[in-house]
Amino acid sequence: MAAAADIAVLFVAFTSHFTLTMSTAMVALAPAIPKPKRLVTKLIHRDSIFSPRYNANDTIADRARRAVETSIARFAQVSELVSDSHDIRTNLLPSQPSELFYINFSIGHPPLPQLAIMDSGSSFLWIKCLPCSPCSSKSPISIFDPRKSFTYSSMSCRSHRCSYSKCNSYNECTYNITYVRGPGSTGIYVFEQLTFETVDDTKIVVPRVLLGCGRNLEADEGQYNGVFGLGVGRETSLITQLGSRFSYCVGNIMDPHYPYNQLFVGDGAIMEGDSTPLESSHGRYYVTLEGISIEGKLLEIDRRVFERTAMADDGVVLDSGTAYTWLAQDAYKVLSEEVQSLFKEMLQRHKGMPNQLCYIGSVREDLSGFPAVTFHFANGAQLVLDTLSMFLHIAPKVFCLAIGSSAVNGDSSRNLSVIGMMAQQNYNVGYDIGRNKLYFQRIDCELLED
Repeated sequence: MAAAADIAVLFVAFTSHFTLTMSTAMVALAPAIPKPKRLVTKLIHRDSIFSPRYNANDTIADRARRAVETSIARFAQVSELVSDSHDIRTNLLPSQPSELFYINFSIGHPPLPQLAIMDSGSSFLWIKCLPCSPCSSKSPISIFDPRKSFTYSSMSCRSHRCSYSKCNSYNECTYNITYVRGPGSTGIYVFEQLTFETVDDTKIVVPRVLLGCGRNLEADEGQYNGVFGLGVGRETSLITQLGSRFSYCVGNIMDPHYPYNQLFVGDGAIMEGDSTPLESSHGRYYVTLEGISIEGKLLEIDRRVFERTAMADDGVVLDSGTAYTWLAQDAYKVLSEEVQSLFKEMLQRHKGMPNQLCYIGSVREDLSGFPAVTFHFANGAQLVLDTLSMFLHIAPKVFCLAIGSSAVNGDSSRNLSVIGMMAQQNYNVGYDIGRNKLYFQRIDCELLED
């Protein structure tokens, strides 16, 4: 029996793509190898020195402009309702300037490095695969060629997981993913081995992960190889496959040299600190925000502004794809007026940025005594924003409030609020989807290495 299994493995490894496809049913019957209990990998900010987009000539203004553009574009995407259908439709626009963090991993055996956009609003992992169209020849990351991997297998149409998808002429199960306001990807479902490299250079191998092999792309930016979805709700979700738990920790996202941004997936995800109810729906992670305070003073914001109803454009969403935080107009008005009153007669307003609250000065030098701003969630959980999480330099001596109004695109009736990554700096944020809980642990991300 063992000899026969060895022969089968060699047969799969050295035959053509067509033969690999025909043998999928046999491979699918193989027992699954236990998933790693602690999967941790680096998160790469788009503008960091670890990113292929890094430009040493970028100025503070350049990085700030991208942060603002990214946040506005992302809010427009998150505010779109994601519909459920047999095909996948999600709210990430995977093209510049929408991406914020990348996840670095390798696929196949021998392992081939990949770079995918991290997105908590998508529940699917897909990468570019040869042959594909269009595929940029200028990409710094090699495109995966299934014919060169010993661990590749496509998913048969006979699989129960393919019951809601279509088949191609090779008996392969296909997917079609469409992004709101952006280019999509069409390809096939496959099983492949993933390898993650941790911050201490340890390698973790995860066998037989179900993902998408993208062959027909509506656009190709060339800087990344796919989308790494952190959402749940489908068998195709990577998070669902690995235990429905993940956490991430990021430091100052405007510091291009910060090396300790990390993502934890599966049983090793860190669930520490205060917890609050979490709900996943329509490609969004919802939390219950009950109020905002400054230096212990609770602002006079009607709680109903943050409530989630049957409408699609309200509630409070936690998002990994935007730097800024966006508050419902009524809440933003109260907060911005309080900030203005604190700065009155201390700092001079800067009028150069439309629809933004900006001042002339330095965050580190002029705001050393600025009180902390606290977001209060259900069950007593808190997210405390210091000055580097509240304000963003757009020039060496000009900074702006990194919180905007949800009316940024002209719709003042919308009550959707989105809490972005600047507000989540210096926190380990844990998502326990199985228990419907979200955890906030204030910590230096470097301390999570061990």
